[in-house]
Amino acid sequence: MGTAVAAFAFVALIGASPGCAQSQAPYEAASTAPVAAPDSTAPAATAASPATKKTLGQKVKSLVAKLTPERIKRDIEFRKASALFPDFCKHWEQDLHEREVNNLSKLQFVPKEGYETATYTGYGKVAGCESHQSKDGYSIGKISYEEFEYYIAGKSEDEARHAQPKTVSDTHTTEIFRWDNGKWFY
Repeated sequence: MGTAVAAFAFVALIGASPGCAQSQAPYEAASTAPVAAPDSTAPAATAASPATKKTLGQKVKSLVAKLTPERIKRDIEFRKASALFPDFCKHWEQDLHEREVNNLSKLQFVPKEGYETATYTGYGKVAGCESHQSKDGYSIGKISYEEFEYYIAGKSEDEARHAQPKTVSDTHTTEIFRWDNGKWFY
């Protein structure tokens, strides 16, 4: 409560300051300035529209709005979340490797033109590991990697399992994660 009162008092002081009163001077000068002829090459009296610039009071109000208890909490959470995200990425990469090993252990072979053939999904290394904070302050994580569809073939299932896999397709994958209750979720 005391912080809010102090912030409002600060905004009121800035609004009443002489600098703030001077910010209205270009409006008065513009209304009394002589009008130049249309074919004149003289530069305009004002270079930028005052409506596009924020006053100091508006900037302070915007800053105070960002310093709400909820936003401060999200900023603290983001610092923790972003520090932990690289470890989460390493764990995710390990999970992808385990998924590929599992896919290899459950191959479904199909006879095709005298060969035993199968396809499975494999994964590349994590290529991108980024954490961001949304406009509202929520923590967001992005992991990017390649996902491959492999094809194997051999005269027998054992020969096919030991054959060099051929890449059938390559998909760039980006996954989005959220931070909630002190950990990353997917």
